[in-house]
Amino acid sequence: MEDKKYFLHYKNSFEVIFSNEDSCAYIKDHEFKYQMVTKGMATLYGMPHPNDMIGKSIDDIIKLTDIENKNVVTQFMKQNMTIQQQKKSKTYLEVIICGGKSNIYLQHKSPIINPETNNFIGIRGHITNLLWPHAIKTLLKMHGAKGLLINHKNNKNSLKDYPLTNIQHMVLFLCLNNYSYSEIALLLNEFGYTITPVRVNDYLEQLKLIFHVRNKSQLIEKAIGLNFHLFLPEGLFNKISSIEISEEKATIISGSINNEKL
Repeated sequence: MEDKKYFLHYKNSFEVIFSNEDSCAYIKDHEFKYQMVTKGMATLYGMPHPNDMIGKSIDDIIKLTDIENKNVVTQFMKQNMTIQQQKKSKTYLEVIICGGKSNIYLQHKSPIINPETNNFIGIRGHITNLLWPHAIKTLLKMHGAKGLLINHKNNKNSLKDYPLTNIQHMVLFLCLNNYSYSEIALLLNEFGYTITPVRVNDYLEQLKLIFHVRNKSQLIEKAIGLNFHLFLPEGLFNKISSIEISEEKATIISGSINNEKL
């Protein structure tokens, strides 16, 4: 089967597999231009309709969005060329900041190869949500545990009931992960925030008032009871990036690895 005919067959199969509107997937041709796009993919990049992406490159798409760092295109293009040259699937952990909001997800890219000619004719991509913060909850279920043995009930709307600023959420999250005041200050400075150990203490005092507790131990107990140890603060992910990770790591932190074969 010639390349054009096989590519058409592949696109038809793709349309059946990713018929769910919430799916976030695409097909690019050998020039890395979008040829098939799901509604979920268009929504991710802030495009009104999937057809608005057809025939465009990632460079064209990024220029039409409010993604803050356009240089991410260079990373995407290098990844595409590596997949083209190696003819191997790759998985990437990506942080994209669009409209002031951090989007963290996994992107699985697979080369489309015509088995008869062995020619590279495109790339299939599938994006899945990052579920890493819920690993503890998953382990509890695996062991048949009903929850953490503390006095406070889990609250489904914790983030709404206890609205925190980015910096408050980051300090709380790091505190729940057993970092000291000086370590929290050091980490946040590495992430681009100017903060001292004294200021960390000030934020913890604010958090005690917000959570209506008297001391740090009570704060930790109540925050864990409200699942704050599971919510990753957006402020920690303030650098646009796309890095390759192993399939093993992707399996651990992804909600669903794409195992469908076309």
